[in-house]
Amino acid sequence: MTGNRTLLLVTCGAPLAARLEDGVRVARELGWTPYVVPTDSAMPWLDELDLGDVPIVVGNRTPHEPRRTPPADGVVVVPATFHTLNAWASGIASSYALTTLCAALGSRTPTVAVPYASAELTNHPAWSVSVAMLRQAGVRIVDPQTGSTESLEPVESGTRGRIVGEFRWDWVFGCLAPRR
Repeated sequence: MTGNRTLLLVTCGAPLAARLEDGVRVARELGWTPYVVPTDSAMPWLDELDLGDVPIVVGNRTPHEPRRTPPADGVVVVPATFHTLNAWASGIASSYALTTLCAALGSRTPTVAVPYASAELTNHPAWSVSVAMLRQAGVRIVDPQTGSTESLEPVESGTRGRIVGEFRWDWVFGCLAPRR
């Protein structure tokens, strides 16, 4: 079932991108019309997925080109890499995916992010500041390992298969509620 609510599904180049096909299916079952907005590094992850007729929106549009998606009713970013999360929190809109995420904050569109980063990266001082800033702005941050919105643990080396296999999209869609 496809609904009237538009979902922009941003994805970055990390292992959870392999589960995007499931995210599209769940979105449709819940009445969303999904559009996929990949970062450049996510593109290789999409090669083996069957996303059906879901539009994949890449690159910035030309000055005279119309918008390629309707206004978003919700935005999810699964996975959100170290680069994307920090650039987004800093307001750096240097790609279509980052512009989409920055615009979601500015328009107060309900947004959920599932960060995926190692301890080496999450120990960088910018990480905790960026996560806190996004939470303060109303982004729901979901731990990819537990579904927790209260805590966020780094991804440990060697756990990729388990995390990808056990990830549940209901964690994401359960958090995608309008902001008050």
